[in-house]
Amino acid sequence: MNPTAVFIITYLYDILLLLVVIIGIIRYKKLSIPFRVLTIAAISSLILNILENIFIALYRTNAPIFHLRAIIEYILYALAYYYLFTSRSLKKMIVFSIVILTPFAIINALFLQPFHKVFPTYVNLPTLGLLVVFSLLLFKQMLHYPLKTPILKQGVFWFNTAIMFYSTTMFLNIGLSNVYISNISLYILVFYLWYSIVYIFTILVGIALLTDKEEIDKANAV
Repeated sequence: MNPTAVFIITYLYDILLLLVVIIGIIRYKKLSIPFRVLTIAAISSLILNILENIFIALYRTNAPIFHLRAIIEYILYALAYYYLFTSRSLKKMIVFSIVILTPFAIINALFLQPFHKVFPTYVNLPTLGLLVVFSLLLFKQMLHYPLKTPILKQGVFWFNTAIMFYSTTMFLNIGLSNVYISNISLYILVFYLWYSIVYIFTILVGIALLTDKEEIDKANAV
């Protein structure tokens, strides 16, 4: 793989993520609670990206950071859905999933898929699957409780679209991570696919943070 291309792609992504973080911080007081959580998720992603670069430079693997990313990002995205859902049963489902998956992620990192050399597919696959379910349920809620604001000006629409896109496209990608890492040709292909996905996802999150308004969140409450 061309080192220059890898450098450009990865660091441009960090710059894009930094811009999204800046948007979230600038608009933080104007954001509804779920989008404040989304801002925190963007900040954590940026920090994890920096840690990945450090681990790759020092240890030639970013697997330990992926174990952290798998559970941290799920918790934050799930919490955003917690505040967006109006159903108490769905809120309880989210809390239950976090309570169950957090210790499982620790057990997985220590015993099932060692954090120092194997990617956490046993955590990624169920969390991505749950995010797809949450996304579908939120779209259903949006249909039942439509807003007067045009849909393309609703932060919740862009956030939900971002999660649906990311979760569905990454499901297969991450599921094969422990396979393609030993195949250089497939690894190169998936590397570009991976960054194509996260670039699009980050842009959608940025749009969500730009379009969200706290009053929209209040209008959607029941």
